[in-house]
Parts: sequence; C-alpha cells; structure tokens
Amino acid sequence: MREVILFRDVVKNFGGTTILDGIDLSVRKGEFVVIFGEVGVGKSTLVKMAYFQEFPDEGEVSVLSTPHTLARRNRKVLQEVRRKIGVIKQMPVHLEDMTCYENVLYVLERLGFNRRVARERTERALARVGLTHRKDAYPSELSAGQRQKLAIARAIAKEPVILLADDPTLGLDERSSAEIERLFMEINEYGTTVLWTSNRIPKTVGKADDVSIYRLAEGRLHQVP
Repeated sequence: MREVILFRDVVKNFGGTTILDGIDLSVRKGEFVVIFGEVGVGKSTLVKMAYFQEFPDEGEVSVLSTPHTLARRNRKVLQEVRRKIGVIKQMPVHLEDMTCYENVLYVLERLGFNRRVARERTERALARVGLTHRKDAYPSELSAGQRQKLAIARAIAKEPVILLADDPTLGLDERSSAEIERLFMEINEYGTTVLWTSNRIPKTVGKADDVSIYRLAEGRLHQVP
C-alpha cells in the first residue's frame, strides 16, 4: 500500500529552538495514525507540514507523492494537493451568518464544484456526521460537539484522500469526544487516511487494533507498541 504522507529526517526550528528534530514518519493510504504529546511539542506544526502550510528547515516532506520543494514553489500544485486533504482544527471556525447546510455548501462552491454536485455532497456529509436534522440551524445554535461535527462535515464533503485532525476533541466532554472518535473511525473505514494529533491517546480510537500510535517528545517520534 503506497505512502500518502512521508517525513524523512525532518527538522523544524522556531526562534532558535528546535521543535522537530529528525522526524521520520510514513503513513500509508487508508491508515489511521495517532500522534500524542504534551502541549507545545510540535504536533500542530507536524499537521501544518502535512498540509504544506509549514515547510521543514531540513529534511523532506512528501504528501500524495508531491515533495514539499515542489509545493512550495508551484501554487497550482499546492492547491491540487490541498484539494485532496481535509483539515479539522482544535477550535472550529464557521461562517456564523450561514446555516450548517450553507457552511458546507460554501466550501464546495469555493473549490469549484458545480451546484448539483455540491448540493449532493453537502447533504451526504451532513448525514454522515449526524447533522441532517440541524442543517438549517446556525453555528451559534449548536453545542460544542455539534460545532465540531460541522467542521468535520466541511472537511469530508470534498471527499478527501487524507483527513488531518489537530486535537479535534479538545474542550469536549467525554460523551462528545467518544462520538467524534467513533465518527473518525467510521470515516477511516471508508478508506480515508486519518492523521490525528492530541495531548493524550484517544480512549476509543486507542483501543482499535489497526491504529498506529506515536508519542512526540523532545522533537522525536516514538511508536507505541
């Protein structure tokens, strides 16, 4: 199975401090990978590199067979890669003056999908996260867990190859966290590659046999047996 994310001896420095120091990571198509570690160890930076939002100071990052050196200098290539990646951030940001349905539809229309396809994908994405009954609600009317589900719907509506989740259950209660974890596992079962970062090993996901777990500490990745 081919690799869709590849880090080779990646080094990243901020303000004279080395955050990532010789990171090697290979994520295969369809794999579910969890990277956990304390606050400030570089998990978000790792996610940003997998989206080509940040670039290494040393080493190589390749996403969907595209090296970071090419993505950095060619905006068209960069956009093509990002179109195949969904991103879930710690604190979801929504268009507050649009309904849930309009929030998802807006993303697809900005990506150039025609109206019919965009509507079909919007309905499908909302159904997959369990928000069909709230499609006409505004983000401000949703619970914290529902707001995160809306963020997931926006990310999966374009049917990405890779889903990057940067601590997606941060601030959620145990029940909502478990729902989000199960949702990601279902998405992964459909073939989407998932890279999940968190301050801890997620309870539900961590019990699955086919999930690869790594700890990020002192700039290095250590696989958890």
